[in-house]
Amino acid sequence: MPTLPFPDRMPRRRSRNPTERTRKTTTRLSDDEHAEIAAAARARGITVARFLATTALTSARGSTPTHSNEQLDAGIDELAALRTALARIGNNLNQIARTYNAGGEPREGALDHALAVLVKAVARLDESADALVKRRL
Repeated sequence: MPTLPFPDRMPRRRSRNPTERTRKTTTRLSDDEHAEIAAAARARGITVARFLATTALTSARGSTPTHSNEQLDAGIDELAALRTALARIGNNLNQIARTYNAGGEPREGALDHALAVLVKAVARLDESADALVKRRL
């Protein structure tokens, strides 16, 4: 799961319909099978029950794998935070350009700093987008 640029910010959670899944199914697994399934569920940040239901339905429907809403929420939050950061950087660059256009000189190192922050933010955006795409495969 991508790390959020603002760790204090909690991901939004979608509301769940409690009557959505009312059937319970018991499955017998060996210790090794259970450990493997539990590790796969943990790697995706979902419960074993959700993992089993999702993978079984994916197979039954012949569709592509789906992921938990928690992962999607975290990805959306990360992209929203990066969008905000890029907007702020753009604002700083506009202020620097305005100063130059008015014949002035911005603070020493302001342009270099803004460009360095921009490069880091764009790299993080690329990493986040790649992580989301890899989760879909």
